[in-house]
Amino acid sequence: MGTEGRKDWQRRESLTSALVQVGVVAVLLAGAVVFFVHRGTVRKQTEEHLRAARTAAMRGNPADLARAMTELDALFQLDAEARDAQALAADIQTVLWLEHRQPGADAKAREHLSRAAQLESQSGERYGAHALHLLAAGKSAEAEQYLAGLEARGANNARLTLARALALQARGDLPGARQAFARAAEASWRDPRFTTAYGEALMDEGQYPQAVEAFAKATSVNPDHLLARVSTALAHTYQGRKMEEAQQVLSGVEARGAELTPGLKARAGALKAELALARGAPDEALSAADEALKAVPDEHYALFARARALAVKHDVQARAAFEAAVARRRNAPLLYLDGARALQTAGDTDGAVALLDAYEATFGPVQTTTPDGKKAGLLEKDSRYWLARGGVLEAASRQDDALVAYDKALAARGVELAQAQYAKGALLLARKDYEGARPLLAAVAPDSGAGTMAEAYTAMGDLLFAQGEHAAGCQHYFFGLARERAQGTPREALAERVEDIRKRLESAGQASMAKAWKAESSSLLE
Repeated sequence: MGTEGRKDWQRRESLTSALVQVGVVAVLLAGAVVFFVHRGTVRKQTEEHLRAARTAAMRGNPADLARAMTELDALFQLDAEARDAQALAADIQTVLWLEHRQPGADAKAREHLSRAAQLESQSGERYGAHALHLLAAGKSAEAEQYLAGLEARGANNARLTLARALALQARGDLPGARQAFARAAEASWRDPRFTTAYGEALMDEGQYPQAVEAFAKATSVNPDHLLARVSTALAHTYQGRKMEEAQQVLSGVEARGAELTPGLKARAGALKAELALARGAPDEALSAADEALKAVPDEHYALFARARALAVKHDVQARAAFEAAVARRRNAPLLYLDGARALQTAGDTDGAVALLDAYEATFGPVQTTTPDGKKAGLLEKDSRYWLARGGVLEAASRQDDALVAYDKALAARGVELAQAQYAKGALLLARKDYEGARPLLAAVAPDSGAGTMAEAYTAMGDLLFAQGEHAAGCQHYFFGLARERAQGTPREALAERVEDIRKRLESAGQASMAKAWKAESSSLLE
């Protein structure tokens, strides 16, 4: 009996125990399934939020960046330790801070960057943002060392290349910066941020057609990219082109109201000021520039517009205003070179020369790397600077000094070679050094009519008339007037020039040629 009872008890205990164990295992399995399903769901949701944030951020407008941050905030509710999401948030807030000047974005950018670093994110957003923060703190050399270390480890992406471009720009190596901007824009052409940055760098150098081309690539990806649209209009306005279109862009952007960040308001204000200057309204330009500077006190395009307006008014504060613009963006040739021309036009030759001297002091020590790997001084190849300096000195009646500057522009053999040949040739012509002027002008105003510079053909015509070669002179005048007509010179101005040449021929005893000139040149006035 006792033995059988124990066996029954053991059988009952074993059955109960087994059932309990099965239940425990089932619960554990169910919990595991729930856990893995939940984790999979969270992972899927975080990936969706991250993908949506990247897509929104790539459109580049403030509203897009805000939408991207909304996606990331939702992601952080699911997983606050998503390291690449923290890096992307740092990148977006850095753009809002440095490009759009959004209040409070700097603190958020640093917070997200610190979190991304703690979580050991290896994304380009983290490293690119850190380099930009170093540059913003004025630590250009440290930023270059940081980037060099990353590059030595094989890191290579558009954000690091953009940071490298900005570091080179800060150092004054504009050719190197230009190449890096171009590489970044090419590598990430779907993101208008990079092509817009390239366009701004070109505009800072006064290379307006190239800047417009870069901005066009940005708007081809996002036609509504506000910064690219306003900057395109500004570049056109600097060239005196497409004013009506620029005004339409300005009106459209201003209508966006609350959507505009301080950075966009300041850029739009600079455009408004330049359009007012183009209309001959310097007081309106001053008002618009001052309003822009309330949004961003160091917006250099607005500072530049303000200085230009003061120069047009012949205000004694113009020189100080240009110097203030230069102080905010030391490595923007536009501010020095065009500023010097504006001061010269206003009659402040000393101020113009001082601004050019400041340019030389800034860029004189800069060494660049030539295509063959050698080092060369930046100014040695800077024909734009020597041309600008020569022009200012010539207008100040310092012709010998101007010739020295023009010779340096010729020696640089840059893209402005033809302009340098014309500038020196025209100055020698004014000094009646016909033998010295002739080969220079012939190079840019060939007898075949293949030249493109109307002013060079006019100068060559003057030289030929002075030497009694009236028939050849008439031919060159015709080529020059034909190019002026193609460039949009009004018919009345062309007719005045035609008549002046006819009178000069008659005064030189060339009555029959004067009659032939009037008949032949009539086609230019049709």
